[in-house]
Amino acid sequence: METSPLKILLISADETISRQVGDLLGSSAELTNEPTADAGLAMVTTNHFQAVLFEIPHQNAAALFQITSLTTKAPQLPVIVIGPSLDEKFLAEAVFSGAQDYLGRSQLEAQALRLAICGSIARHQERLSLIEEKNNYCGLFDHLVEGIFRTTVNGNYLLANVALARIYGYDSALELMASIKDIAERLYVGHGRREEFVRLMQENDTLSGFESMIYRKDGTIIWISENCRAVRDAQGKLLYYEGSVEDISERKRTEEQIRRATSELSRSREELRTKNSLMQESLRTAREIQLTMLPQQYPSFPPGVSSEQSAFQFVHRYEPAESVSGDFFSITAISDTEVGVFICDVAGHGVRAALVTAMIRALSEELKPVARDPGDFMRKLNGDLCSILKNTGSPMLTTGFYAVADCRTGRVRFANAGHPKPLLIRRSLGRVEPLVNASGRSQPALGLFEDPPYQATEVTIAPGDFLMLFTDGLYEVQGQHEELYSQERLTLDVKNLLQHPPGLLFDELLQVIRAFAVNRAFDDDVCLVGMDYIGLPAEKS
Repeated sequence: METSPLKILLISADETISRQVGDLLGSSAELTNEPTADAGLAMVTTNHFQAVLFEIPHQNAAALFQITSLTTKAPQLPVIVIGPSLDEKFLAEAVFSGAQDYLGRSQLEAQALRLAICGSIARHQERLSLIEEKNNYCGLFDHLVEGIFRTTVNGNYLLANVALARIYGYDSALELMASIKDIAERLYVGHGRREEFVRLMQENDTLSGFESMIYRKDGTIIWISENCRAVRDAQGKLLYYEGSVEDISERKRTEEQIRRATSELSRSREELRTKNSLMQESLRTAREIQLTMLPQQYPSFPPGVSSEQSAFQFVHRYEPAESVSGDFFSITAISDTEVGVFICDVAGHGVRAALVTAMIRALSEELKPVARDPGDFMRKLNGDLCSILKNTGSPMLTTGFYAVADCRTGRVRFANAGHPKPLLIRRSLGRVEPLVNASGRSQPALGLFEDPPYQATEVTIAPGDFLMLFTDGLYEVQGQHEELYSQERLTLDVKNLLQHPPGLLFDELLQVIRAFAVNRAFDDDVCLVGMDYIGLPAEKS
């Protein structure tokens, strides 16, 4: 069976919100829009609505007052507040002021809005039923937990229940009313507090959460919270005030404890912020130092020629996952025609991995006497690294690849210590080949075993060939459907880009992999090193 549309009053001066709410509710509601609370209340007197959507521009006391005023003057309607992004404290205050629900503007969507309206209507109808039931069972008056009162404007009690007497320390409500003839002088601790109470009531006819310190019968001081309304006759003459009182002393003690704890937390946060700032500064310095450890300029072959005329031309991209990285590379001229290219990847990233890369750089600098032989270079580096790390009791997995290339012959000799296989891009043939060890087997990573054999493998490259070295952060990337970007996919993507200049090839490849990644970024350090073999110029006859 079809249901008739809900009749909803929207109070909002924001045309964008009005259109948005109308679009979200669609045919499920008949929406009437008024720009102000006063205009909305005027509509309520002549129309039958089932709920009120009240849009507030800011979360402040003025908004809470408007909510209270609206719910007081139109108590038969549930009020759902639409406002800035949800703040739990303000939500509690808004509900306390009479709102049935609160929706953040940025979270508005059709289902949530409809559920909020239907839920608020149901809750409000239940609330109205409870109020009616309470009026029908006024005999329960003295059994309420909250203190209930009725007073004259001058400060005399006309009515009080047992709970109020108990809160104030009296044996009965009659004793309370007989003892306190001037609320301003006998009850409130703060001078002028009763006058403030009366002033607010004269302005608003209602008051919510009016907190004060008061004297109990025995002279002790407690905190109370008062909710009150002005009762008037048919002609609008003020008859009396009536409302409720809650002993909030325990809450106030808790709030004070929270305030002190918050103050202490703020001090601790400031200390942590200072320490974090110092740490960040140290990390920035460490990053700058680490970047200076990388090649600042590439060697030329033969020496003295410009980089554009060099037989070997180099390019790299270096992207740490954190401030400092566990990836490192070096490009070193071994002779006038030979270059050594080294790349390594320390497991993990961050400071610990960066420290190991610093050690590897220092160790590799000392290995220049054996730099022509990749196998000897790797064996010596591994032995030195083992000697250092075994004293820490915490070995770290480090992969590495070292190649020596001769621009006269095009001969490349390399040794691989558990590192991802570099790609040899043969542009003239349109092929991309991984550099595989001659044995066909992988060789152990650095720093794990004291004296493993590292076999050198030889390949020959031709002018136009491009050697691409990289760390595993380049392809260990998760896609949208939890699939992993792989070395096989990397090879295919490189093949599609093989005719690009080296720098553009690297940039396009990084962009392709970022687009694949679920978070559009790399999770690990990424290092790319490329060697473009141009060849020596032909000798003049």
